[in-house]
Amino acid sequence: MPTAEEQLVGRWEWVASANKSAASLTPASTGHRVWVDFDRRGRARFYEDGTLRSAAAFSIRRAPKQPDQKRSFRHMIIYRGYQSNQYYSISGNRLYLQDASGKVVEHTYIRSSSAPAVQVASTKTIQ
Repeated sequence: MPTAEEQLVGRWEWVASANKSAASLTPASTGHRVWVDFDRRGRARFYEDGTLRSAAAFSIRRAPKQPDQKRSFRHMIIYRGYQSNQYYSISGNRLYLQDASGKVVEHTYIRSSSAPAVQVASTKTIQ
């Protein structure tokens, strides 16, 4: 069975973002196609409509259980050079991300069969 880190590697396409008090956002409602590529060397690349928007180095850590969590632990993506860290879980071909900043917004991604098309040597944030 692959480790949590190995499961994260690959391209993930955004499906929806939702919280309890607002309508879900989707690619159809925003008009944007968004995806993230996680590689084995600990780099994440964030794309919107085919354009690289930012990149960051990342590592994975176990996070202690919070009162509203179903699992005894969750994994956390620790980004260096990006806006915030995120809790994540993977179920089948779906990736669920939640910002660790306290916002209760869950982002859902689906594993893409597309291979990463752009290689970036830098791990700094691209503005």
